[in-house]
Amino acid sequence: MYKIMLFVIAFFLVGCAPKYVVKNQYIPSQNDGFLQCVSIYEDEKKICEQNCRDDYQLCLDAAYSRAEDVYASELNKYNADYSKYLFELKFFKIRKYKFKKKYESLQRDYKYFAKECNKKKQGFTCKRKNELLYSMKNMKKNILIRPRMPQKPFFNTILKSQQSFCVSNCSCSKNFDIGYKNCGGQIISHKYCIENCD
Repeated sequence: MYKIMLFVIAFFLVGCAPKYVVKNQYIPSQNDGFLQCVSIYEDEKKICEQNCRDDYQLCLDAAYSRAEDVYASELNKYNADYSKYLFELKFFKIRKYKFKKKYESLQRDYKYFAKECNKKKQGFTCKRKNELLYSMKNMKKNILIRPRMPQKPFFNTILKSQQSFCVSNCSCSKNFDIGYKNCGGQIISHKYCIENCD
């Protein structure tokens, strides 16, 4: 119980924790050749970002195609499992009906023999009462379990799972920042709170 309470408190605190974003301030160098030097890294960054966008789109297209294949496969499996489930459910309902009828019959007999045993105190009626009680207890132990209905697959869920492998951040800015400093510029990082900023 103590561990559960700690987990709930920790979860609550994490949910209320401030969220920050880091933004860079770029201070150019006054040295000759700085702009020419930086322009090389700017061009590289633009190419990197374009390649990243192209690769990301290709990945999304491939993810869509994979998702269609996975969905078709899972749907076929679901249809087979659902047919099996319907058969098992029908069988379960028949067994449940028979179980209920048999239990009700034992219950009626038990009530009769319990009443007779209390009245007459005869060996046979009391013995039969105990036998019926034992049979009823055994039936309750072997209670029937309803078959579980299979989960239908959803295309959007599968698609999101496949798309999660696609990366849209290629660290193009990181390489540019290294080049910017190499050219003599300065970068100052500023941390800004954007949520839960009390």
